[in-house]
This record gives sequence, C-alpha cells and structure tokens, in this order.
Amino acid sequence: MKKIISTVALAVLTCGFSYAQENVTVKMNVKVEGLPPEYAGFGEQEIVNSIKGDKHKSEMSSMMGSNITVFDGKKLTSLNEQMGSKTGYTATKEEMDADKAKDKAKETKPKIEYTTDKKTIAGYECTKAIVTSVGKDKKENKMTVWVTDKIKTPESGKSGNRRGMMDLGDLKGYPLEMEMSANQQGMDMKIMVTTSEVSTAPIDDSVFNVSTDGYKMSTYAEYKAEMKKMEDAQKAASGK
Repeated sequence: MKKIISTVALAVLTCGFSYAQENVTVKMNVKVEGLPPEYAGFGEQEIVNSIKGDKHKSEMSSMMGSNITVFDGKKLTSLNEQMGSKTGYTATKEEMDADKAKDKAKETKPKIEYTTDKKTIAGYECTKAIVTSVGKDKKENKMTVWVTDKIKTPESGKSGNRRGMMDLGDLKGYPLEMEMSANQQGMDMKIMVTTSEVSTAPIDDSVFNVSTDGYKMSTYAEYKAEMKKMEDAQKAASGK
C-alpha cells in the first residue's frame, strides 16, 4: 500500500539528480483520497526536495513515518522510518545506471502529450501534459502533470533510482503538480501532488550529509531482493 501511495510523490526523483540551476528547493504536499481508515496516516505527506548541482536530497514525512533519500553525485542513501522501524540502503551511481539500462530495454517508453493549457504554480508558468505508461500488468497508467521548463532537467540528470517510481520518460522540465488514479487491492484511490513553494536561495553542502546511525542498512542488491520478495508475496496473495 505504501509503495502505491508513494509512487507519484517519488516520481519527481526521476528528474531530480542534476540541474542547470545551482540551488533549488521545492516544497510539495501529497494528498491521497480513498484510503481505508488503517492507512489514513499515509493520506497526507510533505516533501522537500533540495538540489545543488548534481547533489539531491528528498525528505518525505507523514503521520506514519519518514523517508530521506540523498544522492551526493556518486552514491544514493535511502533511510526509512516507519512505526519505530529504521531501515535503509545505499546504491552507487553505477548500480542505478545499470538498473536503468535494464529497465529501458524491457519497458515501453511513456507517451507524453503536451496540451495548450497553462497555469502558474509557485510563481512558475506550467504546461499541462498527460503521461501514459504501461505497467507490468500491461495496463495503461495515466498521469496529469503540470510541468515548467524554467527549472531545467538535462538528460544527464535522469540517472536516479527509478525502482518503484513512476517513469516520466522524456518529460521536458520539472513537474510542479501531478495527479493520478490508482487501484490497490480493489480500492480506488486518487493521488495528488502540489508544489507550495520553490526557492533558489543558496543551499549549504551540509544539507546533503546524513547519518545512518541507528538504521539497519542493506546493500542495493539486498534491497532489490527484499522488494522482489514482497512483490512475489503480493502476487501470491492476490492469486496472480
């Protein structure tokens, strides 16, 4: 469930590892409609993305816990805290690039349809686009995205950890608002991500230093193996 809810929120990371701007901080809010009471704590999340050159930090927080993901240009560190459990993993840029190459060979590139609709979000003019991708279940997934070309995301910057994230393909610019529908275990949900603030104030390098003390850390290979085990268990439970 948490993976589905986080999919749209984490989509911004597929564009977030290198920027033309030297400093960018983007604050976003996530709202999920249609959740059962036991998952209500995931219904609202806050995200802060801090970018300085090829360094990136994403902080997600909700009533149920938090996640911090940092990419320092060479290595990604992901720390997750949920209900008192603190786990994490690290991955090198080479490991993530290798995964990206495999995914690219297997998956169909998302289709992007730009419209003429415009609106201003957090002071930036955005264009409405429809991103259509095909999931592992062969079903089409559509996302409405409002994107600005004033925050640049060059091709060299699209080498982030895409596993478990919505692929925005060759979307030109940075998504400041996203909306999609999802169905998990028979429940229809609506997921919305909205930017509340964009800042270009200087960011100190210390922002990208994180401590792993108290976390049970895994390698990237161990993390992927655990994710596959969870996916297989979900498939078995659903009878697929």
